[in-house]
Amino acid sequence: MVAETYTGMAQAAPSWRVFSPSVRRVLIGLFLIGAFAATSAVLLLIVTAEQLQNAVGNPDFAPLKISTGWVRQDVAYLEQYWADKGAVTRREKAANDELFQISARNAKTRAVMSSTADGVRNFIDLNDSVYILPPLKLRTFNGDVPPPPPPPKPAEASPAPATLDTATPDEAATPPPGKPVTATEGPGFALANTLPVAWPFGSAVDDYFDAYYNELDTLPNAEKARQSLNTFKVEVYKRMTPFFAAKAAYDSDASTKRALEAQINALQKQAKQLDDDSQAPGTPLANGSYWSLTEDFLSFKTLVGDFAYNIVALPRMMLVLMIAIFMGILGSLIYITMDFYNNPEARGFWDIMFRIGLGAGVAFALFFFAAAGTLALAQTKSGGQSDMSPYLIAFLGITGGYLSDRVTQWMREVGENTFKIKGDGPPNRWAIDLGGKLAAAGLDNATLANATGATVGDAESWVAQTKPVPGDKQGLVAAFLRIHPSQIFTDIPPG
Repeated sequence: MVAETYTGMAQAAPSWRVFSPSVRRVLIGLFLIGAFAATSAVLLLIVTAEQLQNAVGNPDFAPLKISTGWVRQDVAYLEQYWADKGAVTRREKAANDELFQISARNAKTRAVMSSTADGVRNFIDLNDSVYILPPLKLRTFNGDVPPPPPPPKPAEASPAPATLDTATPDEAATPPPGKPVTATEGPGFALANTLPVAWPFGSAVDDYFDAYYNELDTLPNAEKARQSLNTFKVEVYKRMTPFFAAKAAYDSDASTKRALEAQINALQKQAKQLDDDSQAPGTPLANGSYWSLTEDFLSFKTLVGDFAYNIVALPRMMLVLMIAIFMGILGSLIYITMDFYNNPEARGFWDIMFRIGLGAGVAFALFFFAAAGTLALAQTKSGGQSDMSPYLIAFLGITGGYLSDRVTQWMREVGENTFKIKGDGPPNRWAIDLGGKLAAAGLDNATLANATGATVGDAESWVAQTKPVPGDKQGLVAAFLRIHPSQIFTDIPPG
C-alpha cells in the first residue's frame, strides 16, 4: 500500500510568542542597565554633597566661623562675580580683536597710500613736460619730504608694542592658588603711533601745483598754460582718489583705536576693582583655601543644577541615610544581575522590583541597627558625640542589599533574642531524627513548613539540627507526624 503524499503544503507562520522570552530578556537587561546608571548618578550626587559638608567642618576653617548656609551665600556672590568678570573679559576681548582688525586694515591702508603715491609720482615725472606749457618753467616734483612727528599720545591710553605680548609673567606677580587672576594694565594688542611714510605726499602735490599757480599770477598772456595746468591737476588728483580714501580710513581707524584703548583701560580697572572687592581684607573669601572650597560648591551647582544643588543644605545624618538606602539598591541590583546572568528565566519584572525594594528596606533598617549600637560601627569624636562613618554605612547598605535574605534572617534572630518571653510555654527543644521520621511518613521539609506556618529554611534547620524547634511549633510538628512530643524533642543539644 502506497501512502499518499501532498506537495505544496504551507507551514503555519510562527507565533509572536516564540520571540517573547528573547524580548523579555532584552527589556530586563535594559532595565538593569538603566537602574545601575540612575543609582550610580544619585549616589555620586549624595556622596559629593556629603563630602562638601565635611569640608565645611574642616578645622582649618574654624577661625572663619562658617557654615553650609554661609558658604551657599558666598557661592551666590561668587557666581555673580564670575558673571561680571566674564562680561568684562568678553568686552575686553572684543576690543582687542577690533584693535587687531584695525592693525590689519592699517597695513592695507599703508600699502594703498604708498602704491598710489608711487603711481602719481611716476605720472607727474612722465607727463609734466606735456601739460606744463610756456611761459611756465618745469619744476622738479619732490614727494619724498620727511614725515611729520607722531601725534601726542592720549592721557588714558597705555602704550604697548605693535606686536602681541609674549613675555613671561613675573613669578612674584602670580596669584596664589584659589584666587582669581587679576587683569593686566593696558590693551592686549596695541598699534604703532607712527604715521604712514606716504602721509605727507598729498601736501607735497598741493605745494607742487600751488607753486605753478603762483607763478602764473605774475605772467601775462598765460591763459593757455593755465588751462593745460588745470587739466594736468585734474588728471593727477583723479589718480590721487585711492590715496585720499586710504588717508580718511586711517584717520577714522586712529580715532577708533584711541577710543578702544581707553575702553580697554577702563575695563581692566573695572576687573581689578571686582578682584579687590571679592578679596577685601577680613572677609572669608580673602582666605585662599576658603575660596577654593567655595569654587567647589559653585562647580557642583553648575554641574547638577539649582534643584539638585539644594541637597547640600540637608542635614548630614539624612545624607548618610540616603547613602545607605541607595547602596542597598545597588547591592540588590548586583545580586539580581548575577542571578539574571546565570538564569535569565528565573525572575520576572515584578520579582526584580520587589527584590530592589527589599534591598532598600534592609539597608534602611541596618542604618538604625548601627545607630542603636547593635552593629558597634559608631565612631566616637573628641566631643563625646557618636557619629557614624558614611563609608561603614555604605558598606552595610550594599551588603544588606546583596544579602537581603540572610540579613532579614539575622534581624529576626536579633529580635527574638531581644524580645524573648519566658512564660508557661515549652522551651525551645532540639528535634531527634526529624528527617527520618518525615521520610518514613512520606513527607518533606516543604510540607512540614506549610503545616507549621514556618519557612522552608526553618524546617531545613530543624531537620539538620542547626536550630532548635520553637516551643509553639513543637505541638504542631508532633501532631503533624502523629507522634508524642517526648519521642521527638530533647533539651540536649546535638553533640
